[in-house]
Amino acid sequence: MKAVLEINLNELNENLLEMVRSMFQKNITEIVLKPQIISLEEFDKSLSVNEVTRSLKDTEHNTDFITEIKYGLENASIYSRN
Repeated sequence: MKAVLEINLNELNENLLEMVRSMFQKNITEIVLKPQIISLEEFDKSLSVNEVTRSLKDTEHNTDFITEIKYGLENASIYSRN
């Protein structure tokens, strides 16, 4: 039996090793690790900074990350008032 796992860099940890160990114990003889594909979308500049940060909060991103994104957007040319 073969298992294919798509993972991101944050998942390369002890839990992954335990999962692999468990699979070997269940007679899975081949495990293929593939990097998780990241799809990028064009930024929707019609969204306000508050809408963007609210969306990030809703998807449970790290608070420090959200603060950095908010700062970056507020100082980006895409939102400049000039």
